[in-house]
Amino acid sequence: MSPTDNTGMTDNTDNTEARLARGLKDRAGDVSGAPVGLDEVKRTARGIRRRRRATAALAAAAVIAVVVPVGLSATSGPDAAPPVGPAATTTPSPTAPTASPASGTVPLTVAGAAQGKAPAVGYLSGRSFHAPGGTLVTLPAEYESVAPYRGGFLGVRLKDGGYVTEQVDVSGRIVSSEPGGDRIVTSADGVEVSWVAGGKLWLDGTNGHSDSAQSIDLPTGLQSTPAPIGFLSAGTVLARVDGPGDGQDFWVTQFKDFTAVQGKPLAITSVNEDRGLLGLETSFDGNQGTSCWAVATNRPGDKEPKSCDWTVQAFSPHGNDLVGFPSGTDGPGSSTVALINSTTFQPAVTFQRKGDAQTFVQDVVWEDDGHVLASMFEDGTWYLVRLGLDGTIERLDQADGGNPDVSPFHFAAHG
Repeated sequence: MSPTDNTGMTDNTDNTEARLARGLKDRAGDVSGAPVGLDEVKRTARGIRRRRRATAALAAAAVIAVVVPVGLSATSGPDAAPPVGPAATTTPSPTAPTASPASGTVPLTVAGAAQGKAPAVGYLSGRSFHAPGGTLVTLPAEYESVAPYRGGFLGVRLKDGGYVTEQVDVSGRIVSSEPGGDRIVTSADGVEVSWVAGGKLWLDGTNGHSDSAQSIDLPTGLQSTPAPIGFLSAGTVLARVDGPGDGQDFWVTQFKDFTAVQGKPLAITSVNEDRGLLGLETSFDGNQGTSCWAVATNRPGDKEPKSCDWTVQAFSPHGNDLVGFPSGTDGPGSSTVALINSTTFQPAVTFQRKGDAQTFVQDVVWEDDGHVLASMFEDGTWYLVRLGLDGTIERLDQADGGNPDVSPFHFAAHG
């Protein structure tokens, strides 16, 4: 983001209608730590740059391997029309979700849940950023996502009905604010960050590990503001770039040109950089309101499982598992959450509300390979909870009252 607009703004516009219009599938949790001092950054930046440059050639080769299974065409230029080739993955027609997973069901409730240790992932509550380790940082506005950046933060928030991306310096002052996308993403190693602002897609080191940010102009004539989805490898970003036609368009860039995803998947909700996985929505049944999904991979011989029972919300850090909501989930959240093996698309454990309780989960993010953090509403109270692959539930934080449709808890940026 080019720090050109000195605003100093601190308003906290509610924008509830715009938040709801964003839709469940576009919500994404994020992860990061507290800001790092500039002196420390300068001491470590050179070593990190050397290590990443040493893998640049391998990363470029990995990009090719990643994109082939999902049918990427080498279409250049930000205004190039997406190709119309067939999708690389095919699925059966959507069907209703299965009644219960093979591994059993755990009640989704905080009743009787133990108090857990502080999350190892940063999260937002109002203007407070709760960094891993317990450090509390007060921000100049209420953000839906943040990422440490050059000693301060990048933040995304709603303002006057649209999203803006803001840079906050080390003193907590907003030094730039521009129209942007609804997401910020970081690379798996936390070194790189990507965002949309001022009609460009940007790439930089999270704390100034580059001399200057890279950017590429976005295509023209778009239906909505683009946003990054995640990193495929170092310096390579997958972005949602909605074109003038129906559905969503997705592009890959190394910040020289764009490569369009063929077959027009209905959605790509999650990327796993470690294993080169993509979570794809492949079909939608308007009559039943259900959808089918696939896990695409870049590893020859790996299975690419498909399901019309579960969606893909987020991959675990090493890609072995994913979070899924039932196909056909609608409204402010899901009353059922499954932790699913990404190779078989079979649930390892499913958390499901009890009876007719007003209980649902809205945002999710993997804390580590065995645990998911989730914002959960139950009987008038929002909770931050930890869900384990072992079927455990722990409560971490809570906020009484508030809007039952919009969680007060948001996670910091991740890939």
